[in-house]
Amino acid sequence: MDKTNSVPCLALYVKHGADSDKPALFSISEKKAINNNIPGLTNTNSWVTPQGWILVRDTVSTATFLQNPHDSTDKIQLPHLSQNVHSSSTCLLSCKPTMPGCVVLLVEPVGTIIWYCHIGDDDKWDHEKVPICSIAAFQGKFYFNGDFESIGVLEFSPEPTFSSITITDPIIGGLGVVGMANVYLVESLDELYMVCQMYDSEMETIYDVTVYRMDFSKQQWCVAEDIGGRAFLTASCYFGASRSADEYGLEKDCVYAIFARDKYYEVSKVEDGETEEHELIEAPDSKGGTWILPVE
Repeated sequence: MDKTNSVPCLALYVKHGADSDKPALFSISEKKAINNNIPGLTNTNSWVTPQGWILVRDTVSTATFLQNPHDSTDKIQLPHLSQNVHSSSTCLLSCKPTMPGCVVLLVEPVGTIIWYCHIGDDDKWDHEKVPICSIAAFQGKFYFNGDFESIGVLEFSPEPTFSSITITDPIIGGLGVVGMANVYLVESLDELYMVCQMYDSEMETIYDVTVYRMDFSKQQWCVAEDIGGRAFLTASCYFGASRSADEYGLEKDCVYAIFARDKYYEVSKVEDGETEEHELIEAPDSKGGTWILPVE
């Protein structure tokens, strides 16, 4: 069985070079570049998920499947995905892919289009136009566009159905000045969280990172003082994931954020927002980055 022990790691989408269709990989624990030995991983025809699985569109064999990054033999076949899907889309699974009714969802950040299919039930991908700017899978549904006023809910039964939750007693001022914050929704330990990264007026430096937990009984966002010893990992285009810090050599109760174009990542403590910057000294010029995570 072909396995690799390189996850979790950073994947930077290389702009140019002899092997430019392969992302450059960096070990977080060793803080150095590692060999790209993750099957199916490319710049333009693969999409990682917060659950660890990688959606792969093989343009040679015209096959599309979910790939376990830790085991090249572990694949789940899907209908072939259209070439029209944007390469910077974000992919999520509604639940474990082996569970009945699991939905694979792709969200295009540019065209505001979602693509979806039910594993084992659909013979093609469907799509629908809907504006989404943050999203997470939680208890079989997708929660999106979360802020201090409301949060959208997308459920497949089996067709997509949209609803919303109005936040009671929203925090005055919300996220501050519109457009000066990145918001990520993250599912962790059967809870839904919102990570808010506040930028300065130049939109260049993050000066505050706050994590909120959704209290569904009160329909309120509550400031989280910790995240249960986990680590949250965020990346551009709505990616937000959670992993055990102890199990994978990450820092407890911290948020990891990638700044691929500037060749560094930040680690912020949930308790007080204190942030450390880690340079990616060996990193090539890249157009973006994401996290490759083990399947849970």
